Amino acid sequence: IVFNFRTTYVSKSGQVIFEARQICIHYLTTWFIIDLVAALPFDLLYAFKVSVVSVVHLLKTVRLLRLLRLLQKMDRYSQHSTVVLTLLMSMFALLAHWMACIWYIIGKMEMEANAYNWDIG
Repeated sequence: IVFNFRTTYVSKSGQVIFEARQICIHYLTTWFIIDLVAALPFDLLYAFKVSVVSVVHLLKTVRLLRLLRLLQKMDRYSQHSTVVLTLLMSMFALLAHWMACIWYIIGKMEMEANAYNWDIG
């Protein structure tokens, strides 16, 4: 987060902005909130047994929005086939991960519902 306050950006007119004040204002109005929520240590809250509302779990998905920034930067390299192939493989891996998480949650819920019975189905 600290480095983003000093990183130049390209304005809508195509100029590279070097002035620190404009960089700070731009970062505060664009990605700062997303980066701040994504940087919160949710695991430490669990470690110290702080009661966490289920809404906080949704805030953890804000970290995925940081991928949008990467995709915006990768857009200028999209004509290269290796970049397109890497992005495609990454999306398949992410989709497979999400499907595995859903599969795990379904299995866990079935085991809790039928705790004293081996017949799950």
